[in-house]
Amino acid sequence: MTVDCYSNRVPDARIQPSGWSPRALLRNITPALGVLMLAGAALGGCQSLRLGSSEAELALEDIAAGPRPSRLKQRTPAPVRRTIDYQVDGRTHAADEYLSPAGVRAGIVLMPGVAVKGKEDPRLVAFATSLARLGFAVLVPDIASLRRLQINTHNIGEVVDAFRYFESRPGLADQVGIAGFSYGAGPALLASLHPAISERAQFVVSIGGYFDLRRLVAYLTTGQYPQASGKRLPAPHPYTRRVFARSNAALLRRPADRQFLEALADRRVSIEQAPPDLGADARAVLALLENREPSRVQALIGALPDPIRAELDGLNPARADLSRASAKYLLLHGRRDNLVPYLESLALADRLPAGRAELFLIDGLIHMDLAPKRHDIPRLVEALQALLDQRD
Repeated sequence: MTVDCYSNRVPDARIQPSGWSPRALLRNITPALGVLMLAGAALGGCQSLRLGSSEAELALEDIAAGPRPSRLKQRTPAPVRRTIDYQVDGRTHAADEYLSPAGVRAGIVLMPGVAVKGKEDPRLVAFATSLARLGFAVLVPDIASLRRLQINTHNIGEVVDAFRYFESRPGLADQVGIAGFSYGAGPALLASLHPAISERAQFVVSIGGYFDLRRLVAYLTTGQYPQASGKRLPAPHPYTRRVFARSNAALLRRPADRQFLEALADRRVSIEQAPPDLGADARAVLALLENREPSRVQALIGALPDPIRAELDGLNPARADLSRASAKYLLLHGRRDNLVPYLESLALADRLPAGRAELFLIDGLIHMDLAPKRHDIPRLVEALQALLDQRD
C-alpha cells in the first residue's frame, strides 16, 4: 500500500462542502459523520490516492472519493436509494433505504447526526451509498429532533423502531447492526441494549461517541476533562454548548424561557442578555453553561430541573448495564476530537464486556479539521475491515 499525497495539514478548502464559507461551516458544523466520512473528506484532497486492492482499501478509496469516480464504483452497480414510510406498533416513521442490485450481505441502521439537513446531508448520503456498494442494506431514519439540533431519549426508541422494521423485512438481511456518530452514538449504543432488540443487534459502530454524559458536560462547559490524568486535550468546540442549550430548551416550562434558550443556541443573544424575569429552571441551565469550575459541575447538574436531569441520565451509557451487551462494538475516535474527547471511547471500551469492543484511535483527526498522518491510513483500513467482517 502506498500513499503519496499527505502533508501535515489539509487546507480547509479540501474538507468543506462546495460553496460553504468558514463562517457557515462553524454555524452548521455537524458531529454526525465522524471518523470515516471526515477521513474521506481529507483523502478527497489527494489527487493520486493509491491503496492496495483489498476490499477495505477499495472501500476507503470510495469514501475518499465521495461522488467522484473510484475503483469500487467501477466494479459495483450503483445502489438504489428510495424514501419509505413504515410503522412499528402504530408509530409512523420515514427513512431512506439504500440497496445494491448486486445483493445484500448485512443490514445497518445508520443514525443521522445533529444536523439541519438530517438524512439529506450530502456526506451522509455518500457514506450510506458506499456502504450499500459494500453489500450493506442501509436504513437512514428521518429523526426530526436531530434536524432541530436536539438530542433526546425519544431518539433511542426511534432507532429501536428502525431496527425492528429493518429486520422484519423478509430476506433482506440476517445480520443487522447500528451505527451512530458523535453525540448520536449515545442513543445508538443505548438502542442496542433495549430489550426489544438487544439479543438480535449483531454489531454497533460508534464513531466519535461518548460514554459518560455527565463527564462530557463538564468538558464542554469548563474545558476540563475529569480523569484526563495530565493528558492535554483540545479546547471544546462551542458547537457542543449550543447543542446542549438547544436540546434542553424544549424541556423548560415557560415559553419565554424556551425562546431565550433557543435564541442563545442560535447565537442571537448572549447569556448576559438574559431577561430579569427568566425562570428558575432556565437560570439553572445558564448557571451550568456559565460555570468554568470543574468541581461545581455535578452540583450544578443536580440543580437542573427534573426533566432535564432525567434526559441527561436517560442518554448516559455510563448509567446503563453494559454487562449484558452482546453485540460486537466497533469504536472509532480521533485523538484530537474537540467535540467528544477520545478518552470517552477508551472508557466505553473498558466498560464493555471482554472481547466485545474493538477500538481504533486516529491521530490526525478533529471533527472538521483534519491533518491525516501516514500511519492513520492502515488503522482506517483495519477499522473498515472490521466493519466488513460483520457481514459474515
